[in-house]
Amino acid sequence: MYIASIRIENFRCFKDSTIEFRPGLNVIIGENNSGKTTLLKALALVFDRRSQGRPTVHDFYSLLEPIDSPPRITISVTLRSSAMDTPADRALVASWLTSLDDRWEAQLTFAFFLPDTDEAAFKGALNETTDRDTFFEIVDEFLPKYVTRIYGGNPATVVTADSETLSKFDCQFLDALRDVESEMFSGRNPLLRQMLEEVLDLDKEDHEKRSLRSEFRVRSKELRTELAGRLDTPRLFQLVSETGAGDGGHPKLDGGVQESDLIAALRLFIERESFSFPATHQGLGYNNLLYISLLLASMSFRASEKRRGQNAAVFPMLLIEEPEAHLHPALQYKLLAHIVSRVQKEPHQNRQVFVTTHSTHVTSAARLDPIICLSVRGSGEIGIAYPAQLFSETKEGKESRAYVERYLDATKSAMLFAKATLLVEGIAEQLVVPAFAIRDGRSFDEHHVAVVRVDGVTFKHFLPLFGAGVAHELSEHSLHRRVACLVDADPGRKKRGEKNARWKSCFPFQLDLDSNAYEYRATSGVKDTLAALVGSSTNLKVFSGEKTFEYDLALTNPANTVLVTEAVSHGDAMKGLCTAPDTLPETLAKQFETEELECLDAMQDTTQKSRHRFAATYLRCAENAKGEHAFALAELIRCPPEKSVELQCPSYISDAIRWVTEDAAQKPSGAPTQ
Repeated sequence: MYIASIRIENFRCFKDSTIEFRPGLNVIIGENNSGKTTLLKALALVFDRRSQGRPTVHDFYSLLEPIDSPPRITISVTLRSSAMDTPADRALVASWLTSLDDRWEAQLTFAFFLPDTDEAAFKGALNETTDRDTFFEIVDEFLPKYVTRIYGGNPATVVTADSETLSKFDCQFLDALRDVESEMFSGRNPLLRQMLEEVLDLDKEDHEKRSLRSEFRVRSKELRTELAGRLDTPRLFQLVSETGAGDGGHPKLDGGVQESDLIAALRLFIERESFSFPATHQGLGYNNLLYISLLLASMSFRASEKRRGQNAAVFPMLLIEEPEAHLHPALQYKLLAHIVSRVQKEPHQNRQVFVTTHSTHVTSAARLDPIICLSVRGSGEIGIAYPAQLFSETKEGKESRAYVERYLDATKSAMLFAKATLLVEGIAEQLVVPAFAIRDGRSFDEHHVAVVRVDGVTFKHFLPLFGAGVAHELSEHSLHRRVACLVDADPGRKKRGEKNARWKSCFPFQLDLDSNAYEYRATSGVKDTLAALVGSSTNLKVFSGEKTFEYDLALTNPANTVLVTEAVSHGDAMKGLCTAPDTLPETLAKQFETEELECLDAMQDTTQKSRHRFAATYLRCAENAKGEHAFALAELIRCPPEKSVELQCPSYISDAIRWVTEDAAQKPSGAPTQ
């Protein structure tokens, strides 16, 4: 059994949304104010019996329509059978069943509403107002009369789920503002003390436990007697008779030291090589991990029928908000990997774990299956995407999914969080394009654009995430955001009449010069395939120049010495070419084949010849140190205005920058932000 879905109506930022879950781990990601915390709070309203909170006026969806009756919050949860069901599972939900198929379903519905008996008074106070602020003031006035109910089964039958059955769900909620030290070490019943008591005499038979308790009482009595003998109680109580307090009886010391008393006196220390220190002096990150590990262990103990009998929890579930808090990246990855492993190994002790995160390290550890992406659509509605479901079951679809899962590391998974994405081929574009965006007043950081290097032919594997080539029924659950693919044109040619001839890269000035000997294409097969895959998608576009990024950059900035950084080979000769662009120094001429030079010389337009000569030479001199050269260029482009350099951005790159930084998905005024 597992929680298969939740439908949230009129709660915070959710007008009416249904979110599907999977057994085990579910990782909820998305931009700020996209509903991640609200989703966990909604689950807690249904399942967390320890929570005494109830919704406030600010928990209602602020844009609800119409505003002529008392608003209502409804949260419906569907539970579905699985292959690992136990007899206790169906017994637990027997009275909540809504479907009796092999994969049976049950439903719980949380409702927060104004009773019918008070509705007339509410409408009277409303007095046909159309002002939204006044409406919610009246809601706030009537809020004390609102009631909370949890119904089991079809909510139309209005059958309340009994609290004893609901208590079988052990819901633990770690919010983002948790005080782990206080909850773990202090307070009336700290978690550490609870767990120490759980492991006392663990796995011992009952008769052994009784014997050990009896022996402890004897030994503790000896300690009590010894300590009592050291106390001068007559002097302590000498005023009792004089004040008259003794008329009610004479005071004496009694009692004993219980095991729980000594457990409460224990303090946790951390050992490191030759010294130890109190756990309260440890960093927040490690104490956060300690707390989560203890909480996971406590869920296992509470679900143990051997230890708890009929009081054992049937459905343990953990809600964690931002588990990465105070953890460096390696520990973030390790924590999530541990949770994944634990859920797989102990499915009945940890039925489902729901995690919200902003960490790319957490998502890379989770892989694709558990990820749910929330986003704010242009209408203010919450969009829900399931990346793992967007790949078809064809051979190509499976290959793409496997590729994305294999390479969705902490860098590439940034695309899942961003409001727009720029996919680029290499490190040069990854470094230089953001610098051009900053110079043009379109900072990718400010516009939440992720620049992701995917390399050559692998563009196609990532595009299904954004709806390209996805079946119509699944397109609603793709990542609805702008995506620009910055791809090299890479023109090519292949020999005619030659068996198994392959396409080979060539320069733009070589195209169509000898159609009898060669077949030509102005753009590579990669770009053509990509363009076909994108098709008529409104949120995806492909941008390319004439050859490669370096070639097009030089073509846009002919004879510009700024491009000749220290990383460029034959730097002096390149600067000489900038000074005399019509003459190719011998050192640079050696970088080309004879036929390439002949094709270049065959160009009739002298201006174009000069531009392409510089671009081709620049490409050959920069291609062996692209990373180092790109770093240097990016620094030059980012210079303050007073030190800015004369360097133009290629038009196709400018177009791509404008495309991904358009605020097309801005939230409408007044949209809820919870």
